[in-house]
Amino acid sequence: MTSGGSRFPTSPLFKIFMKVLMMRRFSRFFLALLLIVLSSEAMAKPHKIGVLVPLTGAKAEKGIPLKNAAELFVDQYNARAGSGDSLELVIRDDFDDPEKARAAAAEMAKDENLLAVVGHYYPDAAAATAPVFAAAKISFISPNVSSPAVFSGNPWAFSANFADDVQGAFIAVYLKEVLKKDNVLVIHTTDPFGMALRDAFLAKAQRIGLKVLRTQGVDKDATLAADWAATTFAEKSENDQIGAVAALTHSEIGLQFLPQLRQQGIKAAVLAPNTWANPKFLTGMDDKYTADVYLTSAFLWEMANQKASQFAAAYIKRFGQQPSIAAAMTYDSMLLLADAIAAGGTTPPTRAGIRDHLAGIEWHGFVEGVTGNLFFKNGRDMTADYVAKYLRATKGESAAPPPAGDTTVQAAYRDVFVSVMKDGRFKAAAVQLLRPHEEYVLKEMAERIEKGQVALVDGTPYHIVDVIFVGVDVVRINDINIKDMQWDVDVFMWFKWNGPRIDGKDIDKVAAINAVKEQSSLFKEDLSRSTRYRAYRKRLTLGAPFDLSAFPFDSQTLPMAIAHTNKNSTHIMLVPDSRHMETGPINDIKPQEWTYLKRSIFSDLYRYESTFGDPDYRQGIGYKSPVYFSTVNMTVDVQRMIKPYLFTFFLPLLIILGIILVILWVPLDQFAPRINASISGLIGVLVYHMSQKNSFPKVGYTMIADYYFLVAYAFVVTMIISIIFTQNLMASGQKDLAKQRNRKLSYGAMISVVLIYGVLTIFSMSAR
Repeated sequence: MTSGGSRFPTSPLFKIFMKVLMMRRFSRFFLALLLIVLSSEAMAKPHKIGVLVPLTGAKAEKGIPLKNAAELFVDQYNARAGSGDSLELVIRDDFDDPEKARAAAAEMAKDENLLAVVGHYYPDAAAATAPVFAAAKISFISPNVSSPAVFSGNPWAFSANFADDVQGAFIAVYLKEVLKKDNVLVIHTTDPFGMALRDAFLAKAQRIGLKVLRTQGVDKDATLAADWAATTFAEKSENDQIGAVAALTHSEIGLQFLPQLRQQGIKAAVLAPNTWANPKFLTGMDDKYTADVYLTSAFLWEMANQKASQFAAAYIKRFGQQPSIAAAMTYDSMLLLADAIAAGGTTPPTRAGIRDHLAGIEWHGFVEGVTGNLFFKNGRDMTADYVAKYLRATKGESAAPPPAGDTTVQAAYRDVFVSVMKDGRFKAAAVQLLRPHEEYVLKEMAERIEKGQVALVDGTPYHIVDVIFVGVDVVRINDINIKDMQWDVDVFMWFKWNGPRIDGKDIDKVAAINAVKEQSSLFKEDLSRSTRYRAYRKRLTLGAPFDLSAFPFDSQTLPMAIAHTNKNSTHIMLVPDSRHMETGPINDIKPQEWTYLKRSIFSDLYRYESTFGDPDYRQGIGYKSPVYFSTVNMTVDVQRMIKPYLFTFFLPLLIILGIILVILWVPLDQFAPRINASISGLIGVLVYHMSQKNSFPKVGYTMIADYYFLVAYAFVVTMIISIIFTQNLMASGQKDLAKQRNRKLSYGAMISVVLIYGVLTIFSMSAR
């Protein structure tokens, strides 16, 4: 049958049938949608990265920190990553044995889902596995191995470290140009690492006129006899001529022969490679043996940026010990691979896409890592052209000497830093040599060489960078001004320096760059020694970007950034004087609504976006040379005390809501008093909310405190709606129903408020 010309039947049976049919269709649609979602989740497999390091045997102490760092990175990355972007580690033991390492690599390469591998501490194992991964077209990054014999000519192999030939050549340059040494004794291991260092050192020494008295090879795994030095360096007259020792070895052999050299009367300065960054030199050896011992490294904890500080803190918290430099390099190797996986240009990522992305990272697109700026390609390096121009203008030479080293090695372009074993730590040396990349520096090469700011050695220019050690001790925190986004602090601030290019005027220009106000007075100084010293008492008002989204359950970070006001990182490098700084809690904090959590201090580079109008900083259309200022940063983390806010914030709000609850006991026929009290309560919440907001800066986000008010608004509005609803029922003569609905709505609103406030408070407290 049809009705009113309708084409469709309208019988009850037909309607029920259509409802069931629509329900089935909806169920099928929902089931299909659910299957699609579940299947996509199942298809979104984690991206696999291999880790191949020594985990057993005598060398496990070197490999386990690398594994730990990789696991830490993956856990942190997966905690931030969305569905389908997670990482998975495939961890294998290389036993520090070439044959076993090769077998493990071959087994790993069979996994078609394996995208890349991080691994090896020593070069022998890396030399065995690199061809295996190349054949499988798997990118391989070693965080520590840097031997050209391992990586040269292999487009799938990378090193997060600098190449050995770069380090070997640099050691010769530093001995000659900074330490002013000559007549060098060279001790080297006979493995690929030691031989690469030796060959690069000798080649550079010959070109720059550094005299080598003697070279002495030693097996890296040797156990030296107690009279090794006495037998090998028996001639006292020859020993007296030694001006410096280039110890191109691993740390294990160095720990054996260094005391013997000193006992044999060889007191000359020792310059060693990054492998000597072994805490056993500091903890297990007398200071008389480690005096005047320098070492080169791609990374120094003293010059670490904030990412390095955060990594070290997370590593110590999880594994209970300080991470090694190789562990930090491993973390950065994982960062490079994660970046390549995300930006490889293909979905899902491919092995070839990852390799191409890694090989294409250049200086202007570096990845900022724990150990510095990471890049493999110096595509915009204009050094050779400017050096050639300078040589033609000053010496009439037609071209610059060719750069030393094998340019096919895909090692990271890194500066070489120098530290000295002193005061129980690897302390940054007073003078650093850093290669310039900025065009404005290269353009001014002649002027900078004349002023002694740049040294041109064998065709390679180096910034001569003076190190200033900066210390800060907090006397008291006078004010934490949330409204003005500032904090006021009294500090002792001191500076130590050795460089002859630094004078008192330079020290006067080192200041807190986020200071709004500063009062300073000289407290103490000593300029009579080689290491000069000056200390100030300062009161500083500092800007701080407070985050109030968690108020009143918030914690805040109070920052201080110290830099030279006009000399950038090509002239001066600031390093924390952490040995002399206080690390205990800061108890004197005003106002007394904050408790101390922790503080940290770290080095970093600060980049101004402005060119200051200097024409040299912008050369050519679209090119802007980055200008970095070295900074020492101190942060103090404090937490707001919640107890005072129980009385100043929560109690007034609860009183207002409690007064509104009294309405429940007002007779239903008293509509005017009930509605007036509810509206007054709404106005009271609104006024109290606005008065609270006026005490804070204007922010474009919602604070947790705002959610408490939003719940209060919802409660009061619900009460008003309930009153109006029950009044309508009363007017229609349904008094019993009105009482029943009023009771349910009112108590329901009250219970909801309690539950919501409880959950919100528990969540806020747990997030502190």
